Amino acid sequence: MKTTWNFPPWRNSRGRQYFAVAFLLFAVISPAQAPGGRAGGGGRGNPLSTKQPNLPGNLFTSGSTLARTALRHEWLDIPLGATKLRTWIEYPEGEGKAAVVLVMQYDAGLDDLQRAIADQLALEGFIAVAPDLLSGLGPGGGGYDSFPFPEDAIRASAKMNPAEILRRYRAAYNFASKLPRANGKGASLGCGVGGTYSFRFAAEQPGLSAAVVFYGMPPGEAVMAKIKAPVLGLYGEDDPRIVSTIEPTAEAMKRLGKSYESHVYPHATHFFMTYAVEGENGAAIAQSWPKAIEFLRENTK
Repeated sequence: MKTTWNFPPWRNSRGRQYFAVAFLLFAVISPAQAPGGRAGGGGRGNPLSTKQPNLPGNLFTSGSTLARTALRHEWLDIPLGATKLRTWIEYPEGEGKAAVVLVMQYDAGLDDLQRAIADQLALEGFIAVAPDLLSGLGPGGGGYDSFPFPEDAIRASAKMNPAEILRRYRAAYNFASKLPRANGKGASLGCGVGGTYSFRFAAEQPGLSAAVVFYGMPPGEAVMAKIKAPVLGLYGEDDPRIVSTIEPTAEAMKRLGKSYESHVYPHATHFFMTYAVEGENGAAIAQSWPKAIEFLRENTK
């Protein structure tokens, strides 16, 4: 299997312009497949410019997805000791009760791409809760948006103690569980490092109903032993470091009497939810996202 190096998207405007041009050129000249089997090149069906109604917004459509959403959404400051955890919450249509899904941010932080995932979860009928882990840790006491460049945010996130990260996720989850529309069921979902923490959160939060792991690392067996919720793992084949953990994880979870389901998508890479036109990432998104939604619905009834 080949190793594909992926880097988080640039967030400053000039960087986005160059990155967008490079990717558009790549899409035009490459035969990469879009969700639904359409070619990834220019024109109709270009996965860079088309938001599929049943899939999250991609790297290029997430901003417009958020700007155009008709769903109720808000930023809330959740008390967290001496600081406050800035959290994006988006609600499904109507006023009925719904399960809470905690969106665990990927390596680049709580950007538009992650909030577009929250938007899609809300469209699918869940209360999506996406905390900004960098709240209070940025310049001037700000969060993710206060960092001038994404690499600065990534470095700040890398310095965070895992126990502190889990403390922040617990605070967001416990707060959301008490929202008037929360139905008492809850799950976690994350990509990359967010997937790693989604797996770990299943052990840290005894009442969790389900955990979805997009290409995240598993915890150690001692942590797995505390997991009660079923775990769904979704992976790209061209991601050898992560794929090498799947079989040992399945064996350990089975030995411990835990529920673990995994799916590996051919020729998809790490970060396949971010880079839709690389390899067979588009096909992986089209197959894995509905499976994640089906899993969440089944376990949060």
